[in-house]
Amino acid sequence: MSLPMMGHADSCLRIDLNAIIINWRYIDSLSSAATTTAAMVKANGYGLGAKEVATALARAGCTEFFVANLGEAIELRQYLDEGDYQQIHIMSLHGCHMNQLEDYAAFQITPVLNDLEQLSRWRLFSQQRRKTDSKTRPKRLPAMLHIDTGMTRLGLDADQTDWLTQNKAALDGLDCRYIMSHLSSAEVIGDPTNAKQLAAFNELRSRFPGMPASLANSAGSMLSPDFHFQMTRPGIALYGVHPADLPTDKLVPTVRWQARIIQVRSAKAGDRVGYGGTHQLDRDSTIATIGVGYADGYNRKLGDKARVLIGSQTAPVIGRVSMDSITVDVTDVDSTHLRLGTVELLYDGYDLSHMAGDAGTISYEILTKLGTRPKRHYRNS
Repeated sequence: MSLPMMGHADSCLRIDLNAIIINWRYIDSLSSAATTTAAMVKANGYGLGAKEVATALARAGCTEFFVANLGEAIELRQYLDEGDYQQIHIMSLHGCHMNQLEDYAAFQITPVLNDLEQLSRWRLFSQQRRKTDSKTRPKRLPAMLHIDTGMTRLGLDADQTDWLTQNKAALDGLDCRYIMSHLSSAEVIGDPTNAKQLAAFNELRSRFPGMPASLANSAGSMLSPDFHFQMTRPGIALYGVHPADLPTDKLVPTVRWQARIIQVRSAKAGDRVGYGGTHQLDRDSTIATIGVGYADGYNRKLGDKARVLIGSQTAPVIGRVSMDSITVDVTDVDSTHLRLGTVELLYDGYDLSHMAGDAGTISYEILTKLGTRPKRHYRNS
């Protein structure tokens, strides 16, 4: 990407929407035709742009989208209503809370009900709404029922599930589209927790015969078909990353990150670089300061660990990562490459998994912490 395409920004994310579609289709191919493949686009489409990602996937045929909360859901509904797509369902994972019910209905958002209080609240609202205008409004409002099978995070616990089993009338007036749960360790192949959760989910869903089911996240989608049921819910895999940050040739990388060289300077052996002077030069060196820092989402732990690409050569990041900049030792880089004026932070050979490993974190965090300052440039084909 040329400097003019970077515009007023000092870094740019090159996002390949076609690659995201390819990854969605690959995940979809792992399940039978009877299984719907949804898409997780929460946290602004894992940092890459919910509007652009969801629009591309909707055009490719995806009809089921998940976000974290009602605010994200309303934004997504407004984006997708701009296009001519088949019916789109948007699910909000955090469920419905007080003072949100009218907006859930108005924007046609499906709440994922995580406890009996949310269930009662949504059911009563549905019933009252039908009484006020039964001719023009749907008979039942949609919902998803979340039961906990071992994650101990969200979902009806064992006591609540037992109560609901004995009081199924509590579901009257609702269109429960799916019963769902979430796998805690699916990225660990052979982890016995997976089999335990699958067995628990099968037992619990048998109490609600006829209700479609959903259990698999990205990692679960890569397990046996026993985990797939009627819907899978891939997230990180859509963005080209194996859920366990393992190497894979099945998923296509979706993002590259390029940044501007804002200064090149000479330094002497013994000079210290950056805050705290934590990096001391052991030779006369050429140092490039790059216009990206932790305010852009470049992890502070990448100092003295990561390498950037300049032309066809790599060079080490040295010293601490600052808010707005990093420093790179370009002593061994050909001057013709430096004249390009940019470096690549994410590139072939140093992808999200590599960056996450150097930062001591996971790719999910690298993606979702990408700031608003990097310009986002989308490729559609």
